[in-house]
Amino acid sequence: MLARQTPIDHAAALRGLSATQDAAYLAAARRILVDMVGDPDLLAQASIERAARAYTRNVLFGDDRHTVYAIAWAPGSSTSIHDHHCSCCFGMASGALQEDWFEALDGDRARLVRTRTRRPGEVACMLPGGPNLHRMANVSDREAISIHIYGFNARARTTSIHREYAAADQHTLRV
Repeated sequence: MLARQTPIDHAAALRGLSATQDAAYLAAARRILVDMVGDPDLLAQASIERAARAYTRNVLFGDDRHTVYAIAWAPGSSTSIHDHHCSCCFGMASGALQEDWFEALDGDRARLVRTRTRRPGEVACMLPGGPNLHRMANVSDREAISIHIYGFNARARTTSIHREYAAADQHTLRV
């Protein structure tokens, strides 16, 4: 395997993402994430905070339109069931996460419809307005690290979450 001659400029690639949030945007974000999760220097150079029983968001880059986080997932940690007010793209750098998708039953409750395990190198992208209800969880006994590109400015807004839901039942379809 050949050594990389120059470091990847992820911040420059992020600035190149279009302001629109469409299929071309998702394709570009996917390419950037593939490079990020495949870059061993990215996380080696980052200061990643961790918590014993929770996940931690660590800002890697950001500008007026996008924020990139490295999220460290302790075993047993999970998000709420939620959707996003912005684009949400993520890739697995290490470990594995379970992603559960939901269908909204009303403004407060959602029903689980399918589950998938995300492994290193996998990338997923979604636009706001969905339906994009999901929950991420580390159901393993090892730490997982994912890298996320959100279409919002973290300096102007504290979260990418639009709404949170409660689980209505546990019927699922595995994919």
